[in-house]
Amino acid sequence: MLVVCFFFAIDLIVQWVLATGVLGALGCAIAGGHPLSILAAFIASPLTPLHPALASGTVSALVEASLRKPTYADFMALRDDVQHLKGWWRNRVARTLLNFFLTSLGTAIGVWTGGLRMLGKLIG
Repeated sequence: MLVVCFFFAIDLIVQWVLATGVLGALGCAIAGGHPLSILAAFIASPLTPLHPALASGTVSALVEASLRKPTYADFMALRDDVQHLKGWWRNRVARTLLNFFLTSLGTAIGVWTGGLRMLGKLIG
């Protein structure tokens, strides 16, 4: 009985990690994140919903900003660049903000998806 409970708990944890991690990483990838930012989003997404002071978008945006450092010109062009859809991906400051938002959104969708799947397994 204990072995069955152990494997059931492992299955629930794997579902949580995959639902939140994959969707958080997908949000980062849609934002055009660096591969290390995508990896950071995947690693941080399952952990950050459990701690209110952390956000997966913050982790991936910090990695993105450290790897692709915004320049002074990016800050100066920010107002003009965000008025067009292409500018959000071209400007490094806007891309970092986009990375933060889409990673957080993907993680939030993953929390709901993973939570509902876990609830379905617990009830059914």
